[in-house]
Amino acid sequence: MKVTTNVKGQIAASKTELRALELGYIPSKPIFDARYDLILDDSKGKLTKIQIKYGDGKMSNSQGAVMVKLGYEDRRKKLYTYQANEIDGLVVYLPKIDRLCYFPPEVFCGKVKIHVRYQKTRNNQSKGILYAEDYFW
Repeated sequence: MKVTTNVKGQIAASKTELRALELGYIPSKPIFDARYDLILDDSKGKLTKIQIKYGDGKMSNSQGAVMVKLGYEDRRKKLYTYQANEIDGLVVYLPKIDRLCYFPPEVFCGKVKIHVRYQKTRNNQSKGILYAEDYFW
């Protein structure tokens, strides 16, 4: 089977659904296109809208990190990013380490992309670094 972006997206969604079930959530999918991919029901009345991404974007100048694209342009070159009123959380599947990360809105809202580091930096930089281990889900 050819691994297309659709296949990658489905892998990330399946892993997210399984993890949600393991954590006691009831996952539901919208039946129409929406800005979110999954709704998590905590069975206490709280519903959380989740966007899911497959994190394998290559970084040209770094090892041990991936770039996750969040923004997109329409045909008129208008740039769209996720806003806090659209989704409540972002789940990124990192295939290099086979782990999921859950990011709250303050990490991704209004951003075109984020860089998630799954290995320590070689120069021990820590300021401004988004370490995957801080967001494992």
